Amino acid sequence: MKRVVWFAVLVALLLAGCAPGGPRRPPPRRTPQARPTQPPAPTAPASPQLTHAPTAAAHRPGVLLFGMGVHIEPFGVTAQGFQGNGKSDYANSRFFARQVDDLRTLAEVVEKHGGHLTVQAQSPFTVVAVQRGETVLADLASRGHEIGLHFHEDAHLGNNPESLPPEKWCEVFREEIRLIKQASGVDAVRYWSGGNLYPHLYEAAACAGLEINSDWKNPATQSTDEALIGIHPWRPAGGTDGHDLTAFATHDPNGPIIFLPEGLYDRTDFASMRRSQNSGGDEAYFAFLKKSLLASLDAAEDGQVNVFHFTVHPGEFRGDPEHPFEVIDRFLTEVVDPLVAAGRVQWATYSQMAAAFRQWEAAHPGVDPRHAEAAPAAASPTAAPATEAAPRGYIAFIVNTHDWVHSDESAATLLRLINLFEKYHARGEFYVTAPVVRAYVEHYPEVIQRLKDSGMTISYHVRAPHPLVKGFGDWLDGLDEAQLYQTLRDYETYRLDMRTGQLLRDQPGGYTYVAQIFGKLPVTVATGGSGSRRVIAAARKVYADLGAKAVVVYHESGADLAHPLVFTDEGLLIRPADFSIARVEGGNFWWNLITRAGGEQYLPVNLLQNGLNDWWRASPPRPPFVNVLIHENNFYRRGSAAWGSFYYTIDAHGNKQDPLSPPFDLTAPDPSTPRTAEEQAAIWQAYEDLVAYAAQNLRVVTAEDLLALASR
Repeated sequence: MKRVVWFAVLVALLLAGCAPGGPRRPPPRRTPQARPTQPPAPTAPASPQLTHAPTAAAHRPGVLLFGMGVHIEPFGVTAQGFQGNGKSDYANSRFFARQVDDLRTLAEVVEKHGGHLTVQAQSPFTVVAVQRGETVLADLASRGHEIGLHFHEDAHLGNNPESLPPEKWCEVFREEIRLIKQASGVDAVRYWSGGNLYPHLYEAAACAGLEINSDWKNPATQSTDEALIGIHPWRPAGGTDGHDLTAFATHDPNGPIIFLPEGLYDRTDFASMRRSQNSGGDEAYFAFLKKSLLASLDAAEDGQVNVFHFTVHPGEFRGDPEHPFEVIDRFLTEVVDPLVAAGRVQWATYSQMAAAFRQWEAAHPGVDPRHAEAAPAAASPTAAPATEAAPRGYIAFIVNTHDWVHSDESAATLLRLINLFEKYHARGEFYVTAPVVRAYVEHYPEVIQRLKDSGMTISYHVRAPHPLVKGFGDWLDGLDEAQLYQTLRDYETYRLDMRTGQLLRDQPGGYTYVAQIFGKLPVTVATGGSGSRRVIAAARKVYADLGAKAVVVYHESGADLAHPLVFTDEGLLIRPADFSIARVEGGNFWWNLITRAGGEQYLPVNLLQNGLNDWWRASPPRPPFVNVLIHENNFYRRGSAAWGSFYYTIDAHGNKQDPLSPPFDLTAPDPSTPRTAEEQAAIWQAYEDLVAYAAQNLRVVTAEDLLALASR
């Protein structure tokens, strides 16, 4: 029996917000299009809006607002003349520059995933930044990152700061805020962390114009009291000396400060454990962080503000100098991105979390948010219709990559596509073949690294003369079950000789080679449509055993209306599609038609809009799954792929016809022709318009996101 993710579950989720035989000529060494050294500046997002999805269930899953904070420590002498942390000093130009570089790199990592940091600064960093004209804080603020205050009280107030009156604290708060504004150019500083053992802290902070606080831990014990652990913000009735937390843990609807708890952690030393010798290192900490995030997500309720955030430091989790902050990037890629795509997690700065909480307060005056039951949709004037919680459609940008002959043009195209997707904070899914990956490794390793760093999804497909391609593996049916399985596994383990179609067993190849090069398992596999039912089943078993999670069964459409997310008997998710953006009437493709007279009707953004309108006009019970299909060579060449003539007869129009027999002629004439510069420009512009529209109006997904959606 096939395992089905039933329609009722999907709807509930949606409503919740949810070679020796290498090229015939050595490839020319062409420098692919350079990528920008810094991602495009994103526009600061609006404050997250609460939505309510009516349901009779006691617990209605809600959106979890997710954020990252950065603490800049007081290395050196502060503006008040006290010695801060003594280990380093921003007066050291090399150390200061390293901290600045770390901040910029962290921001780029987070921006790549669609997020923004809450960067918390203090003197002496701000003083040195002003003196040296360093604009890092201003640059981050201009790109949507929040700038706040991190306050080490002893570094700014001296010994025994808890004995000082709140007026003195207010004065120093204001001085630190003034320096932050001077260094960053921001108009207001609303958030701070620090000063945790001062009972009059909130009085002093309100005096200085601060509004939002979090990251509380007792500096003496390096722990957070269980009373302060949770996911719902509140307004503390007062501060604490670290012993009596009664006022701090009590909600006062009129309190001046909003406190943002960090999430549901099952240990009280979560704020310091990452620096503990017994923590198990970076990987163990982020595994703990994942567990805590998922626990917080499980507790999140619709109709309430649910928050989760964690803090890093500029020099923390830096890791390999060649790949700084890789552990953070991987956590965001593997854990956070799929949850964002599924609509369960939403990025927010700390001020945006507080803004969402104020909106909730206006609809629930006097209610303690930590003990409130989620109100029905009608109870809130800000509640959105239930249909707004679901996207208008899911869309996947699938790029089939296979031109190992013109690997220079292929490489340049991939780099340009990655830049394009990042520009619109979207992810593409690149289906690669083993021969094209080998060409990149040998001639364009920067493409491999760029794909790794960008967080794009890697999937896998096969091309001739692989025996799973129609016309090249009829002999497989003559094998018994054990021989069939082992033969197919061998073709995904060893290198395929492109001239003979046989295996070179002294060299790696196939699916396992691609996984080795990228350091992760390709998610989806697309076979060549060859073989009987038993051959197909055996191939799926091989891919599942090797680690694949999804498979292409039908191409441009075919999803069941009630059961769009279906698994095969081998446990592979069938890639869903209700309709695709590729082929148009008459069987041609939009990229071949848009430059002809009347070609405007074939622009892909028009095809998408028409397809969506037709879909929703039929009043379906769910959003559609849309696939945007294209090969990388479609951007720069017409006709069959260049290797088509090696393995097929070619008709007068340059199209593949009948399979040839080995040995294959790798010097056969190239059946493809270069596109003109005007054609290429038109195709790129049309494709970018499509990505921009989709990123704004639909939920862009890859197979990784669909797996997360199916699992729920």
